[in-house]
Amino acid sequence: MYRLAFIGSLIFILASSVKVTGDLPKSLKEISGWVFVNDSTLIAHNDSGNDAKIFVIKPSGKILHECMLKDVNNVDFEAITYDGKSHVYLGDIGNNDNTRKNLVVYKLKLEKLLIDDEITPKKIFFSYPEQKQFPPKPSERYYDAEALAYRKDSLYIITKCRTQPFDGNAQVYVLPTTAGTYLAKKKTTIKIGKRDVLRDAVTSAEFFNHHLYLITYNRLIIYSLKKGLPVFKKQIPLFPITQKEALAVNKNGLVYLADERNKLLGGGLIYTVNTYNK
Repeated sequence: MYRLAFIGSLIFILASSVKVTGDLPKSLKEISGWVFVNDSTLIAHNDSGNDAKIFVIKPSGKILHECMLKDVNNVDFEAITYDGKSHVYLGDIGNNDNTRKNLVVYKLKLEKLLIDDEITPKKIFFSYPEQKQFPPKPSERYYDAEALAYRKDSLYIITKCRTQPFDGNAQVYVLPTTAGTYLAKKKTTIKIGKRDVLRDAVTSAEFFNHHLYLITYNRLIIYSLKKGLPVFKKQIPLFPITQKEALAVNKNGLVYLADERNKLLGGGLIYTVNTYNK
């Protein structure tokens, strides 16, 4: 029988038609991103302070393979995405204090990632042209990020708001997929909400079937795309509040979520959400 973190997890299931499908392995207790690369395989990674390691896993959480990234330090791995062809992109884009000047996306060859014990990634360095100070004043701290998604030969970064006072605005930036050094191009701003970082800050994203899927710690938000820009469609509550930082959508549109294991908040679980029931 699967472990449920709290009685609140039952509320989570009933309120959102969200199913708990398994436990994460202990080696992924600080999961901060995953993505489907085929019907039965996800690529996953841990948060900052862990090894620069990629995990190949089943949707159940079973680990199939592990691959180290050569000459890479996990400063703050926060997100991962797949181009649907040959490469996976890992975002070392966490920037809680808005002080980093070494933001990078690692470009990984999928066929090597699946079988090799160690690979050397290509590097996409970038900065935000609007950021002039490190850190900016509290009201301008928009430069943390935990969401990276691929669409039409570009990488999209959706930032995590850290402003004080908190305004909940997520900035959407675009990068090319080729190795090099770039200024990220700002595309739009998404207004998530103005409550606080636990409820209204973006922690993962994925494009699927002409929609943008985002999560915060307490809900899944779905936007339709109109001329490439997000238009709010619906949201699904995710109770209780846990560190939900991994979002992936399979080919049938079934959403898979995972949360970090936390002594206070619980977590360390795998969930599915059938968005077509809402």
